[in-house]
Amino acid sequence: RRSTGAAAVLALLACGLPVPERLPRIAGASPQGEGVSTLAVAELRFEVPVDPDGLLDGARLVLVGSDALRAAIAAVESDEGAAALAGAVAVAASLEDGGARVVLRPRAPLRGFTAYALVLSSRVRAADGRAMLDPEGRRRTFVSSFSTGAPEGPPPAPALTEVLVDAATPEAGGEYVEVVNRGLVALDLAGWRLAKRTATGALASCAIVVPAGAAPLAPGALALLAGGAWDGRYALPAGVPVLACGATALLGGIANDRAPDLLLADPGGTVRATLGAAGAPICPVALEKVDPYGADVPENLACTEGSPGLLP
Repeated sequence: RRSTGAAAVLALLACGLPVPERLPRIAGASPQGEGVSTLAVAELRFEVPVDPDGLLDGARLVLVGSDALRAAIAAVESDEGAAALAGAVAVAASLEDGGARVVLRPRAPLRGFTAYALVLSSRVRAADGRAMLDPEGRRRTFVSSFSTGAPEGPPPAPALTEVLVDAATPEAGGEYVEVVNRGLVALDLAGWRLAKRTATGALASCAIVVPAGAAPLAPGALALLAGGAWDGRYALPAGVPVLACGATALLGGIANDRAPDLLLADPGGTVRATLGAAGAPICPVALEKVDPYGADVPENLACTEGSPGLLP
């Protein structure tokens, strides 16, 4: 069975009419699929050399996280272009293979366990001025998606070092969990989840929200996890970020009538840290690790008055 395009060509030939020249197309894109390295280089390949206008300055071609995909599509098709698009990955772009390939080299490793997309405008043309079609022969925005796997290098090593179980009213504005990066590399908490074990033994969790452009947690540094109703009541040391986890109260509220049992999981679902998993005292105010770099065992846990952002 002939395709519609082939049938149209045959019809033109039968009538003695000239067949339109086939327009060039995008030949392919990489990477694709899941589990892509966070050190990956992205590229687009074309059947013929492409006009570099808008490709090397980010106006017509961008690499973005999936949460910015809709904005990226609108931006690359706009008159202004996407050069100032918030959420675009910073890259060094180059034209290679005689102009038939565009390579985007991220200036920093991509985030692990994150979906990304290459977005190319339909306005892009071949070097000779002809329209550049997508692989299916259509003139439209081209999108190629992939997702990264675990970050390269040593595995992350966070520690949950303190939880304030009973803040002054309103509690939702003051409860927090302290996280310390005790690993050898920076810790990006975007996409991680904090969970608590409820009275029934079930787990309730919230996603940690890291603002766009925020720096990862340096080795030895700490952050506070708090609910969306956090009111900034504590004087924190300079440089200690407060990351939202929960729309209002942290994890829907931390119970103070039983020992806390918390866990921290990476975006792939692997539990990387716990607090109170092997048992802990019931504290009137806060539970803290005596040695923040030590194990999560009852002997290393103690009740305190709480000291957000301060390591012992």
